[in-house]
Amino acid sequence: MNSKYQTPKIWIRLATCTLYLFICTHALHAGEFARLDELIAAGDLNKAANEARSLDAKAGPTIDLTMPMARLGRAYEKQNDLPQAAEFYSRAVIASEQPAASSLSRDKVSLVRLAAAGAMTAAGKLTEAINTLRGLIESPSAAGDAQVQAAVGMCLNIGSTGLATGDFATAAEAYRLAEFAADERQRPIAMLGSAWTVAVSQVRPLEAAQKLAAFVQAYPGHADAARATRACAECLRQADRPADANAMLADLLDRWPESDSALEVVRGYSDLASDLIPPSVRSWVMAKAKSNDLRSFDAKATTMGLLIATEVGDQEAWANLARHLAAMDQSGNSVADLLNSLTEKNHSDQAERFAASLISPSDVDKVSPGGREAACRWAGRNQRWSMLALASESAIAKLDSPPPNRTDVVERLFAESLMQLGRVNEASRWWNYLVDVRQSTDFATLLRCAEAETSVGDDVSLAGQRISLARAATGDEPFNTALVDMLAAELAIRKTRFEEARSLLESVVRTGEIDATLRGRAQWLIGETHYLQAQFGEAIEAYRRVEGIDGGGVWVSASLVQAGKSFEQLGRTREAAVCYGTLIGRFADSSHAEIARKRMAAIDPSNPTSNSSIRR
Repeated sequence: MNSKYQTPKIWIRLATCTLYLFICTHALHAGEFARLDELIAAGDLNKAANEARSLDAKAGPTIDLTMPMARLGRAYEKQNDLPQAAEFYSRAVIASEQPAASSLSRDKVSLVRLAAAGAMTAAGKLTEAINTLRGLIESPSAAGDAQVQAAVGMCLNIGSTGLATGDFATAAEAYRLAEFAADERQRPIAMLGSAWTVAVSQVRPLEAAQKLAAFVQAYPGHADAARATRACAECLRQADRPADANAMLADLLDRWPESDSALEVVRGYSDLASDLIPPSVRSWVMAKAKSNDLRSFDAKATTMGLLIATEVGDQEAWANLARHLAAMDQSGNSVADLLNSLTEKNHSDQAERFAASLISPSDVDKVSPGGREAACRWAGRNQRWSMLALASESAIAKLDSPPPNRTDVVERLFAESLMQLGRVNEASRWWNYLVDVRQSTDFATLLRCAEAETSVGDDVSLAGQRISLARAATGDEPFNTALVDMLAAELAIRKTRFEEARSLLESVVRTGEIDATLRGRAQWLIGETHYLQAQFGEAIEAYRRVEGIDGGGVWVSASLVQAGKSFEQLGRTREAAVCYGTLIGRFADSSHAEIARKRMAAIDPSNPTSNSSIRR
């Protein structure tokens, strides 16, 4: 229960003020009360308290201490000494029940009880406050209607406090009393408070569900009706009544579809597998999606909706949800999760459709930078290079004026897609842009830029500059250094500086801390430098060493075909045929095997395919 259910304090103030006026005009018994009256008037409350306790201990049946005790309680209350105020108000209530107080009017006794209950509540003595109010509420003749409703309001306040502090027994009794005499304004508050107390205590879930259902049935238009329905469903689930719980949720989504409670119910299923989501929740999500009423949907609810729309084939709902997620997911995490889920669930076509809409958005589409990055990363991980390359073609026209969602990560993936497809010329524009305009300084980007410029650039001096930038970013890592040395060697070959190239390549081969494949390629390139210089004997020796470095690697097959060509150049066709035959036998499915077959056919014109004896 929240603060809106707290009782207006007007009745408490009225009670204390009226009581105070009555106290001031009440004639004290001469002698016994004179001293007490003087001490209270002088503000010496400690002595007044001792005097009052003494009077209370020796008072006879004909002495009414109700008003003196109440007056002292009021004095302590004005000083905000709540424990003392509660004590003397309590003594006043007890005194009002004695025969000596029979002459007091009903209204005066009611005011004393209300003032006492207020002080006890403020002092945290909730049980005593309830006991004080019980006489006013349960006895029809104990108080007038106004005082009874004030007492009910105080019970509602005590119930709310008990709920907030976990004192469920006190809260339950307070709400029970409130229900007993509540008026039409107070009754729904009392009913809901009573139901909520049982629900929160989690001891009797079925009873809580029944009380909540009764509240909803009695007050379907109440502001808390939807909230109570949701709580009722949860209590039914705790009572092992899943069918009834789902029925309550369906009722909630049907009767209060715009409520916060309905949205909370739907969000509660967003982390579950779609087959565990009730039909009522699925229908609610699809209805919202089809009408494009998605303002309240967070990323999880939107992702759940997209998975449901994919399963049921609702394209309109799917498109609305996809646009919503693309615009709202700033981090890109939800986009990434959705693409992975669609792929895992064999909905790759929908994954591609969604990724494409983010990778190549139109000018009017709202796509967050994080969402576009996530889609590009997904495409790269799943080898959808053509999708990225297509986007790069449309983006190249706006190379120097990137939209906010075309981040440097997106541009790197555009460039990489072109490299993967062998379109190095186009890729080099992106790499150069990333280095010169975006000021990228990471090693991977600088290396790729150097690689592209070395392969296709017209200006070899620029290629050298790119290699120097990459070398400065290696961080002295052996693998990074080896990659840069390989590029430097390729540039040296391009300049026909073969000795320089071999020196760089030999340093890579000698680096034992790096990948065997890279070392095998370096050794193969050493052979290539000799081949280009027509040093075929040296080339054959270099090619033969590749297998000792990386026995089953791709560069072994490349070395075999090149060694065969070198033997042919030396006129040693038998040795050439052995190289080709070995290649075909060991690497039949490689691209080099087809070259070997053609070379074999040229060596032995009588057999246009291959020599079977050699293959064995």
